[in-house]
Amino acid sequence: MVDMRIGIIGAGAVGTFFGARLAQAGHDVTVLARGAALDAVRADGLRVDIDGQEPQFVPVHAAASPAELTTADGEALDVVLLAVKATGVTLAERQAQIAALVQGIPGDPVIATTQNSVEVHRLVADAVGTDRTWPGVVRGYFIHTGPATVRFVPPLASFTVGLWEGAGSTRDATLAAFAETFTAAGITGIVRDDLWCDIWEKAMFVTCFGALGAVAQQPIGALRTTLRSSLEGMVTEADAAARATGVELREDAVARTMAFIDAQPEDATSSMQRDITEGISGELDSQLGAIIRAGDNGGADTRLLDLVHGLLQLRLS
Repeated sequence: MVDMRIGIIGAGAVGTFFGARLAQAGHDVTVLARGAALDAVRADGLRVDIDGQEPQFVPVHAAASPAELTTADGEALDVVLLAVKATGVTLAERQAQIAALVQGIPGDPVIATTQNSVEVHRLVADAVGTDRTWPGVVRGYFIHTGPATVRFVPPLASFTVGLWEGAGSTRDATLAAFAETFTAAGITGIVRDDLWCDIWEKAMFVTCFGALGAVAQQPIGALRTTLRSSLEGMVTEADAAARATGVELREDAVARTMAFIDAQPEDATSSMQRDITEGISGELDSQLGAIIRAGDNGGADTRLLDLVHGLLQLRLS
């Protein structure tokens, strides 16, 4: 295993869990945090809670701004994970926020994305270039429960990543080493040539069930039974939006997504859904709005997605 210098922007659920595991595996980890999260990282490190176990406190180097995203010795990082939620009311706001974060990092590290959004990866590439952007997909139940604190529900924890253009990514030595670093840290690292398919399939799952769950104010168990036809209709529209943008999903993408939904704990909710329950718009536009925009641009029918998006906007207004 190659020791890597890794930066993480954000001490939320994903950033805290990934940062803790990578640091425990012996890698040089620097976490960019602000406010109470920064204070927590400096005082106690990153906290990981797993049911039935004692809390784990993992020390890491802390940074308060992108300009400080280096090792403790001031060396440039190899890879930086963008692990903050894609929030902001408008696409222009998110573009400005992301550019401010990634353009101020010393050196020229690769930026690996983790967001549940089909747009954020392109916003990063607009800021630093496609050659320095590794789109990524996170899977697992990570719940942000406090500053730099995460509750992890085993066993699933994975990070799938690929090169921007896809073809040849499995032959990229640095990318392969990065994925192996995660696997050795207890997070399954996967390299895919067709990473855009994975990005869209994750969106078909998490965005559709999270948005419908927020409207119905119900967990996934009620959605896949009482509201199954509506949920499957939304997944089908997201599938059509992906294909309209040129993403070559497998023919059975909708069926596999519904099977994955059926396999989840019946009380599962999404991060976006929990935010909306608290009256926070958060990722609504970056997740659901992004799929609708892609469908509109490609001429796909997204009327169910439009309806759910509109209802949630009215609820939050």
